[in-house]
Amino acid sequence: MSPTPPRYLVTLLACFTSLVVLTTDVYLPVLPQLGHDLGTSNAAAAATLSAALVGIAAGQILVGPLSDAVGRRRPLLVGVLAYALTHVMSAVAPNVATLLAFRVLAGLATAACIVVARAVVADVYPGAAAARAFATLGAVTAIVPILAPVLGGLLARVMSWRGMFAVLAVLAGLLAVVGMRLIPETLPPDRRTEARFGAVVRELGAVLRLRRFLAYVGVVVGVGGSLFAYIGASSFVLENVFGLSPQAYSLVFAGNSVGIFVLSWVTRHLVARTGPGPLLTIGQLTAVVGCSVLALGVARSSLPVVMVGLLLAVASLALVMPTATSLGMAEAAGRAGSASGVMGICQFAAGAIASPLAGIGGSPWSLVVVMAVSAVAGLVLRVVLLGTTPAPSPSTSPA
Repeated sequence: MSPTPPRYLVTLLACFTSLVVLTTDVYLPVLPQLGHDLGTSNAAAAATLSAALVGIAAGQILVGPLSDAVGRRRPLLVGVLAYALTHVMSAVAPNVATLLAFRVLAGLATAACIVVARAVVADVYPGAAAARAFATLGAVTAIVPILAPVLGGLLARVMSWRGMFAVLAVLAGLLAVVGMRLIPETLPPDRRTEARFGAVVRELGAVLRLRRFLAYVGVVVGVGGSLFAYIGASSFVLENVFGLSPQAYSLVFAGNSVGIFVLSWVTRHLVARTGPGPLLTIGQLTAVVGCSVLALGVARSSLPVVMVGLLLAVASLALVMPTATSLGMAEAAGRAGSASGVMGICQFAAGAIASPLAGIGGSPWSLVVVMAVSAVAGLVLRVVLLGTTPAPSPSTSPA
């Protein structure tokens, strides 16, 4: 990999990481329809989201160390091709049990795209430049949640959820073709680890012994719980409790994604001046405030207040995720794949647990409690594990 990465690299990596958003967001407006078509409950329909998250979580812990051993390019391309295949399989699933199995496989494929993209950024961008690159990644990726539910709402007018899965397969196939031509290898052979199982386990163990790294993993766990509780349960709350149509819900979801996009760009432009730490703190406190406003809105049965609370709680993740990721990856320098895998499995495992919990009983209070506990837990874990030791000052190299 040349010292100066191609200008398109972060944007292209964002396209790969956006697959996880497409996997979960496009068919959100028709989750109730999916349950009806397959003769199953709302909880089982929502579990298709959790199944994908389980696959994403498990896949990252496998692919991360693997990419440290064999390089970044091959796992990324194999992952996107497998993504296309598993979505074809999902489109023809005859029942919810089969669909759940295919969604786990789709999650495993998606994991390669996420974990390798993070590792590539850590390979080629130093210090604060990595934080800027992660913020840029988040900003570009945030465009997809703006478009995905709107696209889902439009597609719902002309096709079922099966057609939506077929569309995702086609998009992944096109991305695979582009990636084969443009994705460089960023981990030279002399920086790779041993490919043996024992060596992989040792690398993971070394990462898990880093206390400061684990502090930022705790932050990412809170992000996963909040984000996927929102993704998994917000459609049921806003449609079934507050009476929004699938199309209106998709617009609300897109509006919250605009908030993520805006704050991602704010993070990108401020992080070189302030450092990641202060932005991370502001983001975590904003998330807690947003959950408090959300609780107030639910208590008063006020849709506008609920929407403001969701906007604050969700958009604040754009301050939290890139800063926590860059700080955590910096603490595990030299083990980017393993560190990325650990962060990924913890985030998505938390999401897989939080998503069905947030939908229990169809009550909006389930969503409030899970999002609030996640936001507070991320802040507490960071404070407890970091203690009073100041974070090292990152480099201010431009991205």
